Amino acid sequence: MNVAAQAPADSSKKRGNILAVIVIILALVVIGGVFSSLANTPSCPGELIGAWTTTAQGYEDKVLLITKKGLAFNSGEGTAEGQAVLRLEAIPDGPRTLYTIVYGASRGDEQVLSFHYHPREQTITFKTQSRLVWTRKTVYS
Repeated sequence: MNVAAQAPADSSKKRGNILAVIVIILALVVIGGVFSSLANTPSCPGELIGAWTTTAQGYEDKVLLITKKGLAFNSGEGTAEGQAVLRLEAIPDGPRTLYTIVYGASRGDEQVLSFHYHPREQTITFKTQSRLVWTRKTVYS
């Protein structure tokens, strides 16, 4: 009688242990995924980091701020809109590099900024507005 009463208790204890192991494994997978996604966050290269301005008419008071992990646009009216860099692509294009930065608060709020970086002049020109030449005024480390 004593043996029969112990069998169900041992069985439920084994199920509890298996469940605990499964929960621990799932937790480790989730934590690993979070660390992996943080490690894969793109960084802007040093040649782009800083405050960029232009003297083009209508844009004199605008600033494009590029940091390692984000972009901020200052419209000159005291407001700035910062966004995280989600993806970054650099393609050599002759003496220039075409950068495409996908940024936003989340994947559902993605925006794209494409521009050429000219290493000799250390300027950037937006792909859609080549007449606007931006120069880096302040470099942040």
